[in-house]
This record gives sequence, C-alpha cells and structure tokens, in this order.
Amino acid sequence: MKKYFSLLLCLLLILGCARTGNSDAEAEEITVSGDTLIIPVNSTVYSRITTQKVERQNYVRTIATTGVVAANPTTYAEVASPFSGRVVNSRVRVGQSVGVGTPLFEVSSSGYSEEVKNYLQSKIGLEVEKKAYDRAKDLYENNITSERELDEARSAYVGALEDFNHAEATLKAYQANLTQIEVGQPLIVRSPIAGKVISSNVVLGEYLKEEDEAQVIVADLSKVWVKANVTEKDIPYLNDIERVEIRLVSQPDTVYYGTINYVGGILDEETRMVQSIIECNNAGDNMLPNMYANVTLRAKGKDLLIVPKSAVLQGEGYRYVLKKIGENKYRKATVDVQSVDENSLIVLRGLEEGDEVITDGTFYLISYTR
Repeated sequence: MKKYFSLLLCLLLILGCARTGNSDAEAEEITVSGDTLIIPVNSTVYSRITTQKVERQNYVRTIATTGVVAANPTTYAEVASPFSGRVVNSRVRVGQSVGVGTPLFEVSSSGYSEEVKNYLQSKIGLEVEKKAYDRAKDLYENNITSERELDEARSAYVGALEDFNHAEATLKAYQANLTQIEVGQPLIVRSPIAGKVISSNVVLGEYLKEEDEAQVIVADLSKVWVKANVTEKDIPYLNDIERVEIRLVSQPDTVYYGTINYVGGILDEETRMVQSIIECNNAGDNMLPNMYANVTLRAKGKDLLIVPKSAVLQGEGYRYVLKKIGENKYRKATVDVQSVDENSLIVLRGLEEGDEVITDGTFYLISYTR
C-alpha cells in the first residue's frame, strides 16, 4: 500500500512540473514592449485568439420601463357640492355623455340661498346708487349741487359696483343661471368639462357637507396619459425617442402608441428616476386610469461603432482593447464604452472604423497587459 501511494505521489509531482514547464514555455512565446504585445504566429496563444474589424452598425436604443395609466387633468373633473345641503335631484347616470354646464345634481342649501340673496340685494343696491350718481352728475352740471356731493355719490356707486361684481362672480363660478335666479332655488351642480360620467355616488335625500368627497366624476378618456419613470442614465436619450410602445398588463398582446409630452424637471432622490408623461389615443376606452403598463421607448437609429463585450478588458479605473497594429502585434488602446445589451458595447472614444481588435481569447492575455 505504501509503495502504491509513493508511486502516485511521484506521478503527481511529475505532472505538476510538466504543467509548469508548459506554462513557462508558453509565456516565453509572447513578447511585451510597453503597451504592445508580440504574439508569434506559431504560438499556442495565437491559435486561441480571434480578431474582428470594428464597423459601424445601425443601432436603435430601446428603454424599457413600466407605467401607470392616468386621466389627463385637463379632461378630468371630480365634482363635489360647493355648499352643505341635501340632495334633491340627480340629473345623470354613469356612462352618460355630458357637455360643459350639463346639470349633474341639485342640492337644497341655505348657504347657497344666502349667496343668491346677497347677489339680488347687491343688484338692487347698484341700481339705486347708479340712479343717485346720475342725478348728482346732472345737478352738478347745472350748478345746483357741490363737487363734494358729486364725489360722495360717485364713491357710493363705485362701492356698490364692487359688491355686485363680487356677488356676480361668485354665482358664475357655480354656473348659476343669473337671468332666472331666485332665493330658495336649489343649487344646480353642473359639469365643468365635456366628457362621460364615469362615477356617480349621488343619493337622493343625502345630506352633503362642503368637505365631502366628489359625488360625480366626469372625464374625457379619448386621450389618456401614461406616467412612466425613466432612470437617470437614460434621461439624455429621451429627446431622440421616435416611437413609444405601450402594452397593458391586462392586454399584453395589444400595442398602443403614444408620444412623450413632458419630462419631469425633478429627479427622485431615492429611486434616481424622472417621470415622463406619455399621451395616448384611447378611442376604444380600453385604457382605464390606474391600469399598469409595460413601456418601450425606441430612439432614432444611429450608425455607431459597436464591439463585442468580450473585446473590452477592465483596467484599474479604465477600459481597454487590444488593437492589431501589425501581422502579430497588438497594442493596448484605452476606450470609452457604453452598454448596448448583454453581448455588445458602443465605442464612444478610442477606436476608429476599420480598426481590428481581439474579440476572443483576451483571457489568455490579461496578465501581459497589466
């Protein structure tokens, strides 16, 4: 047994020495002169390397992200009662199309009645002060009254006009019909935009408070937004986006197209992302607010120098390739690169079209380039 073990140990030592001898022999085949490697054609390493000429390729940059469908705020309105009161009438149903000013529901409100009363009183007060001012002007022109009395009449008229304008503007904000308005009439809550009623919580007889949530939601969803976040490194390429593809999580096989309307001006400090707003046509109303979507942004195609990732080596704080400069000579060339995908890199600086670099077998040469 001891004899067998000794024989095995000798064999391992011989093999180890043989292996070391081969490595040394192989190392002696390569000559290093500064940043240049000379690899003899008949060397074992030479047979393991492959070179490739750097060429320009049409590259379409794609940015993949996720997004959420949202209504355009200018075509979306959550309508609540501006006054506390009791619901006395409902004018619409869910799914109904409405225009600007279409009645949605009616509320009997003492607060609204006070505003109407104030408007009517200010209207009467304005008429009285207007007549008094006109009379004062006439008397002054006929030297019957003094200038002080005219100024007093003018000031009273201006004050009454300001009160009336304020009261009128208040009721106009509630879209009240000022030609038929009377104290005691219910407040008619109207739609501020054109669209469809997508939600209604109006209950006859219910008492509403001013702070209550919206009773009716009206929206025009023929165009919607998709809010998508883009990483910090991809922000410079958003100006070159030519096509935006959107696939809803609920409809992965259907592609919707959109355009980038706005890119946020603030970068999120934690996620290092910026929000972009994409507008999409939604003629079929298939894209509903709060739906999730996968978003692909495709930039315009550009002719760029592209090399395989295997050609680029990592130095201490820099990257480099081995560029062919002769029959069996290769020089270390520092490059700036940017990732394309898991297999390729864009060369931003350091190589020219037509340069030939080692693309396979660089592993065997790392120790000679440090």
